[in-house]
Amino acid sequence: MMPGGKFWTVPNALSLSRIALLPLFIWALYQPGYLWLAGVLVAWGIVSDMLDGYLARLLHQESEWGRVLDPVGDKLATATALIFCYVARDLPLWVVVLIVGRDAAILMLSPLLARRMGQLPQSNMAGKLAAFFFGIVAVIYVLEIEELKIPALAAATLLLFYSSTLYFLRLTKNAH
Repeated sequence: MMPGGKFWTVPNALSLSRIALLPLFIWALYQPGYLWLAGVLVAWGIVSDMLDGYLARLLHQESEWGRVLDPVGDKLATATALIFCYVARDLPLWVVVLIVGRDAAILMLSPLLARRMGQLPQSNMAGKLAAFFFGIVAVIYVLEIEELKIPALAAATLLLFYSSTLYFLRLTKNAH
């Protein structure tokens, strides 16, 4: 079943930009002297993720397309950045497995939860903060800012577990 509502909206364009810029991001990662561009593209991913939901509400352009495109764009961009940071930097494998595994589970379970709850479950503020911090972690690892790696990774991981707990509690409450 295809999502409903308008497809070409400002928020959807922001979500699509995260997907469309992935090839440029990957190219920049492997070009000498272009890591700055990769860092800028990760930062764009963070900013556009924060803006798309805000603009959807502000411009009254919320749609089912946006509820699909936003998380897909986020998860593809996050997985790409984290896998690179594992392969080409020293990001621990457990981080990639934790985030990519969680995101894959969310994407696979979303249709089931949407049918059960009547709509796609919304993320919570702690989840948005965790995603923001993992974006910061990606920037730190891409740019190899050694002194910030462990503190940023610790903060992002704690927020991830906190948000996951809140999300799970909300889902179990709504399942009854």
